[in-house]
Amino acid sequence: MIIDIHTHIFRPDTDFGPKLLADMERCKIDPTIWRNLGEKHLESTKAADVAIVFGLQASATGWNIPNDMVAAHVALAPSRLLYFASIDPALPGFMDELEKCHQQDGAVGVKMSPLYQDVHPCDPRCYQIYRYCMKHGLPVLFHAGTSFVSGTPLDYSRPVHFDRVAVSFPDLRMVLAHLGHPWEGETIAVIRRHANVYADLSALYYRPWQFYNSMQLLVEYRAHEKVLFGSDFPFTTTTDSLNGVRNINHILANSGLPSIPKEVTEGIIHRNALDLLGLPDPTKSGV
Repeated sequence: MIIDIHTHIFRPDTDFGPKLLADMERCKIDPTIWRNLGEKHLESTKAADVAIVFGLQASATGWNIPNDMVAAHVALAPSRLLYFASIDPALPGFMDELEKCHQQDGAVGVKMSPLYQDVHPCDPRCYQIYRYCMKHGLPVLFHAGTSFVSGTPLDYSRPVHFDRVAVSFPDLRMVLAHLGHPWEGETIAVIRRHANVYADLSALYYRPWQFYNSMQLLVEYRAHEKVLFGSDFPFTTTTDSLNGVRNINHILANSGLPSIPKEVTEGIIHRNALDLLGLPDPTKSGV
């Protein structure tokens, strides 16, 4: 089974605020390329058996993707999509939003983005969310590492801060996205010392030299079994991500550098993230 644990859905015309649009213009990112994502998402994610889908609520940086829109999208393919709610601790009523998304709309996990939300992962508001997730068995997927957005402390995304969260909540199932790029070493240090903390390798393959070095570190630390497959759609696709992971050794050519074993890459691609994160298997729902 292939599980893509990291896919986004959004509508740039309505869900992107002025701050985000200004950051995109500064970085020469054209948001119009992401119009009509719904159909593209449904098609792209067919390369996986199951895909986790979320939006992003982050008032500090201009992301205003409604959770109910994401839930409605997941309802279009309930036999292979799972819904994670994005919760912004900086917004009033964030706990009410979490309860609604979980209890009424069927969210089976939570997406948090400290860098985007301008809230440190050890902030007391975040701890309210973690306690709820612990009580109800919801895993939390964190954006970890860098981003093009401006005006918030990059430090909030350092993987080392999630170490303290894991110490405080040892039974909370957590995923650190993007291997914490560019702090992959920090991410490895965190995931290997906590039984319930994992990482995903979404949006890494198209920086092939850094991706290779990150995977080599995982092999050397014997931490690759704590890594899950994810694509980061629509910034790439599920199929391109699968090909990128499988072709990781192409960069080596005749350099003599050690290759990443096939059993490591295929192990990541086929790892059962549903079991590890305590998630339902929608393919068995009978829908």
